[in-house]
Amino acid sequence: MSESSDRPSPGRRLAAMTVLGAIGLLVGLIVGIVTLGLIGAPLSLSVDAPSGQLLFTLGTYLGMGGVACLYLLRHEISLSYVGLRRPTLHDIGAITATTVVLIALAVAIPNLISWLGLPFTEHSVTESIEMNPSIALVFLPLSILVVGPAEEFLYRGIIQTRLGDVFDAGTAIALASLIFAVVHFFAYLDPANVPGTLVTIFLLLLPLGAILGVVYEYTGNLVVPALAHGIYNAITYATVYAEVVGLF
Repeated sequence: MSESSDRPSPGRRLAAMTVLGAIGLLVGLIVGIVTLGLIGAPLSLSVDAPSGQLLFTLGTYLGMGGVACLYLLRHEISLSYVGLRRPTLHDIGAITATTVVLIALAVAIPNLISWLGLPFTEHSVTESIEMNPSIALVFLPLSILVVGPAEEFLYRGIIQTRLGDVFDAGTAIALASLIFAVVHFFAYLDPANVPGTLVTIFLLLLPLGAILGVVYEYTGNLVVPALAHGIYNAITYATVYAEVVGLF
């Protein structure tokens, strides 16, 4: 239960969480750009190089995590509210199973989309790795240590939990997953293939987010979706890297 005493209407809570999800991403991007400019520019680091990507990504997701922390402070909510605790053996099993399911869906859904003859787009990081494979070496650890935890902290730990205070669990999961999917629009945006971007968001990102939401609800431990998300991303980027450099 929330430690805040206010009980807004479901509509107001949904609007507030939608705005929070958008602000988290926007502030993260701004912090990433500023970090790259303040540190990277004097060192002549390009965002297309691994070092530049490291700075930009660290800034982006630390900024996103900062928004989440400020929200908790503003509403006088402790970290226990988001279910952050040391994983048990059961949680480790859930992390493993969730990662396997995410990877299986990440393979099956694009094949289904292709079979249906629908357009599709790739994440901007995947495209960056295809152009410069060494960038993958930056994103493997960052995905597990920074990206997965930051996104799950905001979108599952805060947004889904806050929605769960005024909606039933299934509705909270669905709405948080929708917010999570929609805010990734620009990460998958191909200006020449906007329909493909929308297909990717709603047929791939939405179900993947829902799975993370279900696992979070089931385990009550934020570490589970955070690590599953991060490991899934790392495996995805490692696979792209292996294909680009011809390992298989």
